[in-house]
Amino acid sequence: MDSLRHQIWRQLDIEARPGHTMSFVNRALIVAILISVLAVVLETEPEVRSKAPILFITLEQFFGWLFVTEYLARIWSAGERKEYSGVFGRLKYVVTPVALIDLLAVTPFLLAPFIDSIDGTAFYVLRLMRLFRVLTLARTGPFTTAARQIWHGIVDRRYELAFSSMVAIAMMIVAATLLYVAERDIQPEAFGSIPRAMWWAIATLTTVGYGDVYPATTLGKILAGLVALSGIGLVAMPAGILASALSTAYQERKARRTRDEAAAGPGPESERHQSERHPSGLD
Repeated sequence: MDSLRHQIWRQLDIEARPGHTMSFVNRALIVAILISVLAVVLETEPEVRSKAPILFITLEQFFGWLFVTEYLARIWSAGERKEYSGVFGRLKYVVTPVALIDLLAVTPFLLAPFIDSIDGTAFYVLRLMRLFRVLTLARTGPFTTAARQIWHGIVDRRYELAFSSMVAIAMMIVAATLLYVAERDIQPEAFGSIPRAMWWAIATLTTVGYGDVYPATTLGKILAGLVALSGIGLVAMPAGILASALSTAYQERKARRTRDEAAAGPGPESERHQSERHPSGLD
């Protein structure tokens, strides 16, 4: 009979289950995460919060203790994996990205008794940190595979992404410099320096275009048009790199699955269908 720790580990860690399938606990945690995040979002609306203040307090207490218990259970049951066994193994698990996300998600609840002594801005920042709970979906069920593929895609294309970031920074500096030269005398409050013009450059190159700052001179408008056109390629560059990386990762995973299925050979079901089609074993 499996130990209690082993059973908890099988319920919480999908890698402990055949085929990396979700357990009932995993599914329940997904629902709990979504409901808790929805409660945090609705609580920020004063009219909604004023109609049911006790409800939000109760939900926060319930989900707070639930996720603290889950966090401690994950640390305890992680010892079932060889690399996390023992005291040092647990410490190794605690600093893994998924465990750190779990810790961030429960930190606001753990610090709740001390919130009264915190100033207003820090209070709301701490409370909104509860939204980190939605990030814990990345290590639950099928989201784990998707998150792992995205992460591997970023790592595989890190040099290309770093280069595109350098190009973006360079283009922003050049665009801000050009508009500073063209508009500094006409609009000193918006383009009186390169740092001031940088806000316009960022909004234009990212194709956001808030419209709060724009050139007034003919030269400034011409330069702004060129900058805006170049911004299309600037946004497309990292998007194309990530899309290519994810497509490659998906194709490799699909090919690996096909090889594994071929190596395993036909299963009983396929053999039964084959015998039904060719009872004599001959074509």
